[in-house]
Amino acid sequence: MRFGPRSLFRIVRALAHAAVRDRPQESRGGPGIEVSDAGTWKRLPFLSRRFVVGSSIALGILVANAFVSYRTIVNLIEASRTVENTLKVVGTLKDLQENLADSEIELRGYILSRERDRLSRAQAFLGRSANLVQTLRALSGAIPDQMQQVELLGALIGEESDRFAALIEIHSQKGVSAALRSISATASAATTRRIQLLTTDLMASANARLARRTEQSKHSSDLSVVTAVIATLLNLGLLGVVILLARREIKDRRHAEEVVRFAATHDPLTGLPNRLLLTERGNRALAAAKSQGRGIAVLFIDLDRFKNINDALGHEAGDRLLQNVANRLARCVRRSDTVARQGGDEFVVLIEAFQGPSDLAQVAEKILVQVAEPMTVYGREFQITASIGVSTCPVDGDDLQALLKNADIAMYRAKQQGKNTYQFYGEQMNRHSIERLELETALNRALERDELTLHYQPKIQARTGRVTGIECLLRWQHPTLGLVPPDQIVPLAEETGLIVPIGKWALRTACLQARKWAEQGLPLMRMAVNLSARQFMSATLLDDVMGTIAETGMDPRFIELEVTESVMMPEPEQAVRLLRDLKAIGVRLTIDDFGTGYSSLAYLKRLPIDSVKIDASFVRGIPVDASDVAITETILAMSGSLGLKVVAEGVETRDQMNFLERRGCDEMQGYYFSKPLPAEQLTVYLQQQEVVSGEGGPREASSRIKLVSAGQRRGSK
Repeated sequence: MRFGPRSLFRIVRALAHAAVRDRPQESRGGPGIEVSDAGTWKRLPFLSRRFVVGSSIALGILVANAFVSYRTIVNLIEASRTVENTLKVVGTLKDLQENLADSEIELRGYILSRERDRLSRAQAFLGRSANLVQTLRALSGAIPDQMQQVELLGALIGEESDRFAALIEIHSQKGVSAALRSISATASAATTRRIQLLTTDLMASANARLARRTEQSKHSSDLSVVTAVIATLLNLGLLGVVILLARREIKDRRHAEEVVRFAATHDPLTGLPNRLLLTERGNRALAAAKSQGRGIAVLFIDLDRFKNINDALGHEAGDRLLQNVANRLARCVRRSDTVARQGGDEFVVLIEAFQGPSDLAQVAEKILVQVAEPMTVYGREFQITASIGVSTCPVDGDDLQALLKNADIAMYRAKQQGKNTYQFYGEQMNRHSIERLELETALNRALERDELTLHYQPKIQARTGRVTGIECLLRWQHPTLGLVPPDQIVPLAEETGLIVPIGKWALRTACLQARKWAEQGLPLMRMAVNLSARQFMSATLLDDVMGTIAETGMDPRFIELEVTESVMMPEPEQAVRLLRDLKAIGVRLTIDDFGTGYSSLAYLKRLPIDSVKIDASFVRGIPVDASDVAITETILAMSGSLGLKVVAEGVETRDQMNFLERRGCDEMQGYYFSKPLPAEQLTVYLQQQEVVSGEGGPREASSRIKLVSAGQRRGSK
């Protein structure tokens, strides 16, 4: 209810008339009152002047107090509206940042998946950002001195939107490659940085304005309290309204601060503490642990094969999965512990008090069980596992960064141990990581320094005992470490992407060596080269093979490419097309490690392959192990029905050789015949083989094949 000066004057005048009217009759003719000629009463000038002065003073006090209260309420309302608009500005800027981040994510997704829809979605997010800039313009009253920055922000977003429109046009007209080149040519990190800086400045200005308005509201409230003491009950009521508004404004301000702090210290997807809050709690826990002489522990958790699920089901399903995992992790620990999201599919558990390693092992096992339980996302049930690394203070580090780094190292060791397990950090793990990094750096220069070589293992025809093919195996002679085992070279080359140029070099070297043997009078034999997963899926594989054939003059019929089943399974249709293209140029194709992947008759008959290789793990148990015998006989029978040749690797005994020969195996290789040899030693071997073959018939030649000693039999490769 609002009262102006006129209303207050009317109220005072009415009260004065009522007081005169209620006065007793005998007092009306008392001192200061006289009767006029008309018979009406009139006030004496003194009394009238005094009443007027008193009324004026009272009215002045009431008007002044009402005016002050009125202005206080107006200021509070204006401050409240300003705070509300400022909060809208902050919310709009936050939405703007999220849309810009989503646009950048979609652009990266387009670069990886090359799907035009992702580019369109990226432009759509920029369009939403432009709409949010319009909202900021509509809220210009809340940020009058920031409109120039808002206009600049709108211009920068418009430039980015135009760039995305151009990329979509290029994609439609010229294709993905041209679009990717255009992205590289037009990418502007500076524009994105300017947008981020502008948004940050706007938010800082809004927060500062909000603080000033809150201070003004507090000042107005104090003034209302003072005026209410000397005012009427009406003004006391107005003061109550002012106090309620002030309390409401303070409450909203505190709530807004809590929301901003929560957003700054928690992950928006899972609601878990983020890195900032984890660092704050971790440092506090470390300080308390040092003062009290107790330890803390860090569990670094990474989900296994999360990328596969994310790519197969989409990012929304991946986000829902991360939320489910976050809830499960929170149920596995105490309230005093901290579960934080490190980023992506990585989580960190900070345990502030524990009795011993057995307590940590129990928590890790509980987490593994909880995470591995089946979950349903968008109607689909699937299972995911996790790998956990554990580090403790003060044994593994005395600061949070060291604990996180060492727990991360232990987590990767858990992944190497087969995943879905946990590992405690140990000193040797860090040394292993450093050695691996040094090995990776050395491998980058191995080709340049001519440190890589090929060893050759012959394939023996079971019927005649003659060498009919040679498998080429990669070796690395490190200048200080010596001969690096192949099981370290190939995974390292796969991770770094060096496997593609190394594979190209291996094929070329093998072809040149075959030509060299032919020039020395030895027969031209098939040269088998293994293809890794990354090399097989390389877009340049077909061109590399054709280029090597053209460069070396090698007959493609004597080139044999060996591919494992697991390499082809992720993209079976693409694998079939690539194998057919390779087959079209004349090379031979072999399925390596047959029986260890996803073998089936229906799958094999689609592949344009020439032969299969029985994995050494099955050959090792024959003829004693009934299971290995059954598997080997099944592979031989199935391959025979499909018209495929069969090669058995890992042959180390005469019994194994005799068994395979009687079951119709076409070729064999292994330490029983020869270990992998350098080119010079294999040349002598082949020359001796030719001499032996010329002295007698096939069976005699088979009995005189050069063998290795029993001490050298360590495997086929």
